[in-house]
Amino acid sequence: MRTTFSGVYIALRALQAQQVSLDITGHNVANANNPNYSRQTALHTATNPHPTPMMGYTPSNGQMGTGVQVSQIVRMRDSFVDMRLRQQLQNRNYWATLEEGLRQVELFFNEPSENSIHYALDQLWDSLQDLSRDPELMAVREVVVQRAELLVEAIRGTRGQLQRLSENINDNIPTKVDEVNILAQRLADLNDEIGKVSATGSLPNDLLDARDAILEQLSSLVNIEITEDHANMVGVTIGGTTLVHRSTAYKLNVRDQISTGSSTYSRKEIYWESTKGTADITSGEIGGMLHLRDDLLQDSIDKLDEWTRDFVAAFNSIHAQGFDLEGNGGEDPNASGFPQFKFFTFDLPDPNLDPVPSAAMNIRVNAEIIEDVSRIRASSLGGARGNGENALRLASLRHDPPEGSTSTIGDDYNAIISSIGVKTQEAIRMTENQVVLENHLLNLKESISGVSLDEEMANMIRFQHAYNAAARMMTAVDETLDVIINRLGIVGR
Repeated sequence: MRTTFSGVYIALRALQAQQVSLDITGHNVANANNPNYSRQTALHTATNPHPTPMMGYTPSNGQMGTGVQVSQIVRMRDSFVDMRLRQQLQNRNYWATLEEGLRQVELFFNEPSENSIHYALDQLWDSLQDLSRDPELMAVREVVVQRAELLVEAIRGTRGQLQRLSENINDNIPTKVDEVNILAQRLADLNDEIGKVSATGSLPNDLLDARDAILEQLSSLVNIEITEDHANMVGVTIGGTTLVHRSTAYKLNVRDQISTGSSTYSRKEIYWESTKGTADITSGEIGGMLHLRDDLLQDSIDKLDEWTRDFVAAFNSIHAQGFDLEGNGGEDPNASGFPQFKFFTFDLPDPNLDPVPSAAMNIRVNAEIIEDVSRIRASSLGGARGNGENALRLASLRHDPPEGSTSTIGDDYNAIISSIGVKTQEAIRMTENQVVLENHLLNLKESISGVSLDEEMANMIRFQHAYNAAARMMTAVDETLDVIINRLGIVGR
């Protein structure tokens, strides 16, 4: 049986529920410009009706409602959209890192321009052609040496810029690893707080928003997989290895590793501090940095070194067969047992290393030729000072493939430039595609989780009217009780 004061309780519960909803609306409005905030809403449910069915008693007239309560305060979030957005952040930052690095590589080669290797190579061929016509003129020989030095400087400059970019990426990796460790520790601390609040039966909505923001930052850096348990605590793994488990964060670290292959260089390797195993990072900004450093950038360095070795070998082979102004020369480039007089040399402790390491970094014009340009072997006959046929053979390398090759020196260099261009265009295209997909997911997330001030204003008016109606009901019940308590039974006294 309902009590006399049941109306008061119904009105009170209504007042409390509408007040909580107004408070939540105010919280939403206050965070309207917070990019990491998810809109919250109060779920109103009816309280247990009266009387409660029990054995031996079934109400014949139906149950009487007892009011309303806020059963839960939830944040509007779509877990599937969140998962897709995190995956997209990994891909977008990966390709954006590759695009930025490859654009710099294109700038280093600077093709086509008057400061490029290709232009310097053409200038060398032109000077050799002039030398073939006037092999006795010292001024023409000086031009050949100067053009050769310009080519050497262009090759060494490009190789040096590529090397510095690789070193800069390498030096930046520990900083990014520190960012991952900091975010992982913050996530573990948040997990601890979230677990404690969830154990009380409440939803820690603001803490969950902070957690999701950290997960998005982590996704921008590395490829992560996420699982969530019954206590709203997340587990994070990288390549199957745990980064965060509940309130524990496992640290990454870096160590120096010597990479061997077509060239040997030192690089920072990321590993797990607990197991010493190498971290399997394949995406995100760090994944892009690793791929750029170890594959794309190193591939350009290796190809430029290989091209330099082939160019020097072809040029020196023909040059050695000619004769200088004093009649010296006529060497067999295939013979062994004596040092060959070379036009281009490599500045190394052991110049006979094969293959020559870092060839593009160490190429030089022979110092003896720089000091005495008469030692350029332009003639094909000993003692024939006016003969320039060997210089013409050198100039013919512009159009004729070297011995044992099917493509010219220029074509081989163009292949390097084309390869870089194709990779850059692919990175640009993929970045643009990933940005479009990311924006779509961000818009989808905003439509679900974002705060609309117009909608919140409408809710505020709705809850305010409901609050006013509950207050009027409280007043009506109070007046009824006043009649019952103070006035009933005193009529006629």
